[in-house]
Amino acid sequence: MSGSFGVLSAAVWEGLTAASGTLALSFIVALALALAGMAVLFLTSAVVVLDRFARAARRPVPIAAAALGWAVFGAAVAARSITADALGIEADPDAVRLGAALYGACGTLLAMAVVWLALHRLRPGVLAGAASIALSAAYALFMAGTGRISSLLGAALLALIAGLVLRRRREGGAPGAEVWAFVLAAVVGVAAVVAFFMPGPQLESATAGLVLGMLVVNLILLGLLPLAVAGFASLRGSIEWFVGLRYLIAKRRQTFISVISLICVGGVATGVWLIITVLSVMNGFAGVWRDEVIGNRAHFTVHNHAGRFGEYDDVRERLEALPDVLAASPFVDAEGMVRGEGGRIVGIRLRGVDPEHLGAIGELRGTVVEGSLGDFAPRVLEDDAGPPVPGIVIGHVLATNLGFQVGDPILVISPFGGPQTPLGPAPRLKRFRVAGVFKSTLLQYEQVFAYVDLSAAQDFLRVGDVIEGVLVRVDDYLRSQRVGEAAERALGSGFYTVDWKQFFPSFFQALKTERVMMFVLLTMIIVVAAFMIVATLIMLIMEKSSDIAILKTMGAEDAVIERIFAIEGTMIGLAGTGLGVVAGVMVTTQLDWIQRWVETLFGIDALPQNVYPLSHFPWDFDAVQISVVVTLSMVLSLGATLLPSRQGARLDPAEALRHE
Repeated sequence: MSGSFGVLSAAVWEGLTAASGTLALSFIVALALALAGMAVLFLTSAVVVLDRFARAARRPVPIAAAALGWAVFGAAVAARSITADALGIEADPDAVRLGAALYGACGTLLAMAVVWLALHRLRPGVLAGAASIALSAAYALFMAGTGRISSLLGAALLALIAGLVLRRRREGGAPGAEVWAFVLAAVVGVAAVVAFFMPGPQLESATAGLVLGMLVVNLILLGLLPLAVAGFASLRGSIEWFVGLRYLIAKRRQTFISVISLICVGGVATGVWLIITVLSVMNGFAGVWRDEVIGNRAHFTVHNHAGRFGEYDDVRERLEALPDVLAASPFVDAEGMVRGEGGRIVGIRLRGVDPEHLGAIGELRGTVVEGSLGDFAPRVLEDDAGPPVPGIVIGHVLATNLGFQVGDPILVISPFGGPQTPLGPAPRLKRFRVAGVFKSTLLQYEQVFAYVDLSAAQDFLRVGDVIEGVLVRVDDYLRSQRVGEAAERALGSGFYTVDWKQFFPSFFQALKTERVMMFVLLTMIIVVAAFMIVATLIMLIMEKSSDIAILKTMGAEDAVIERIFAIEGTMIGLAGTGLGVVAGVMVTTQLDWIQRWVETLFGIDALPQNVYPLSHFPWDFDAVQISVVVTLSMVLSLGATLLPSRQGARLDPAEALRHE
């Protein structure tokens, strides 16, 4: 009986586990679809609002100022992004920079001209719908080309559900936004069907999708956005501007709405501030780790496909003859163990280097705190009548843990390669002399790495005059991969290179993933603030329904009412984004003072030395990241104004004034 009960309990538990797993997966899928739908909604709404503002651009001075400003911006971005190295050509850098600047300025002006013509030939709302269709087509091409059918099906289902909801909520009249949703569903659905019958991923389709998406985004950012800014500036002094500001800065009876508006500004500012500060600090930590990796290692290494190789002096000379190479040094790596005080044994990585070419090892020479890096020559130990012993340079942590000082003997042990015994091969032993101690902010280097003369490492390995590879340092570590490719061409097909980014690929990928996840999580603060903007505008419309009705009876068009509330939401977004950027920059630059104040007040150590190799928080501003944060904040703020403003524009004056 108890056995049957146990079987039944196990079956029930297994069923509950499977059901919970299915429920969790369903929740994750629903959450992903909801986030995707929200992103599409806000992006499309922002384009519609920009369309409304751009159509109000009629004054020549704001248009000319916006065109000039965006042309300068486009020229600066192009001059910074397009270089001779990026194009893979040999040319004068100044000439390439000038050509790129002209290309960026002309491209910006062309985008503005194309959007200007589209605005004057298309009805309001058509441009935003066309942009949505083009972006969905780009998404469909890319996903179909990469074979991600499930993503296409999810997007098509999401668009179909959105269309059905919009159609159900429409109260008579001509078809509206649901038509665009159904078109989106059709485009993505057709792409899913085509991708299903494709034999495999198609690079051409994915490339076409990327090109189309970049074209649409550039038309929005370089064409529609400057015209919208010009239109927003042209509205100053208009009835929309006057009423919008009066509603935003309400007095007496509407003080509650003004307080809510201030809370919305604070929410947007807090989100922008936190994102900028957190990403800047994470950039600083990533830069510290990258500098340490680059400082303690070569920028790339050269290896032979056959393994260890001889006649390496010719290889080193050919590498040093390359124009961008600063130094090259042969090396040999070996795994070993060292025995310290009390019989404690620790594993190390023994690296044999050429003392005459230490420049390729990295910045290790400047980190030696005791002894000398080049003191590798064999010398007789004090109070020792034995043969001369070669020198070894070890890390400070290893020396402290095992009790070694400069001049002390140290025994390096390899578990293999010794003489044969009845029980198998005996360990191989070799004595060294501590010639120096180096320090590094990366504790792993101090704990693991040790450096000896190349000949001593070869003798320890019993391999003869051969090497593992060649360490190479270049003048610009960001171009190390390109220089490595040139080295492969110079040495022939028998050699290959390993770039510094490949030494710790999972580590740098983890840093990048952390930045992305923190950005997504902190963006939710701005999303919440955007929903608060929606609620604030809806409450304001309900409060001012009689005023809206009077304006409409006096001849105000729906577009005028929409622009009134769009101006309010835009002002909230601009104020919050501006305050957030200023706060983010100020807080980030004052992190040292904040850290000292917090440590003094609470008596804690924010960066323990046994965990972090730093005494203060590093930071590094990234202009691209800040631009993305500002763009995201404004997209959410602009997108939040569309639905409330349309609700106010569709208000029936007779119904609004019925009970007045």
